[in-house]
Parts: sequence; C-alpha cells; structure tokens
Amino acid sequence: MGWTVLCVSKASPAQVTRNLILERAGYRVVSANSPDEAARIITVTSVHAVVFGDSLSAEQRVELARALKSVDQTVPIIAFNSSNGTQISHGIVDEQLESLGDPDLLLEALERVLPVDGNKP
Repeated sequence: MGWTVLCVSKASPAQVTRNLILERAGYRVVSANSPDEAARIITVTSVHAVVFGDSLSAEQRVELARALKSVDQTVPIIAFNSSNGTQISHGIVDEQLESLGDPDLLLEALERVLPVDGNKP
C-alpha cells in the first residue's frame, strides 16, 4: 500500500488504538501530539493523509487544516468529531467521523480519499 498517515491527537488510548488499526491495515503511521508538531512533520515527511483525533478543539482543527492545506493542498484530512459533537466545515476537511464509531469507518474513509492507483495526486 505504501500510504503514510499523519495522526494528530493528544496521546490517549483512543489514539493508540487508531494507530494500531491503521498499522494492521498496512498504513505507515506518523503521530503528532500537537498542531505545531503536525505542521512541522508535514513539511519534512511525505504524508498522504491526515487524521485529526477528537482531542483537538474545533478551532485547533480548523487552524491546523488551513495550515496543512497551505503546505500541501492535495493532502486529504479526516477529522473525528469532538466529544461535544462539534463538526467543522467540509470545505476544510474531506471526511468527518464519529469518535465512537466502528473502526472500519476510518479505513473506509481513507479508501475514499486516497487515490486508487497508489499514487498521490
């Protein structure tokens, strides 16, 4: 598969579980514990998709999505809704998921946003 996914979330059991799910599905996972760390990583690492955990506030997710898209506007972003149900505009992220949903939903979302032929657009 060869896809690298940047997961942005404070360290938590939920984030560890998401990372394990992605790794077992064949993705290479790079983790960032803060928006600043994510912005730094995307400038030095080839990232094919970004997943925002629900520990980031809506404001942090919007700000980070804009920053990441300014570095690479083709990188798809998947965001888990915050625990209070706050969603962010689909113009800023490509997919939104419920935090407590089926783990397969994350894998399905990645399949929807990543090119089928294995090449980054």
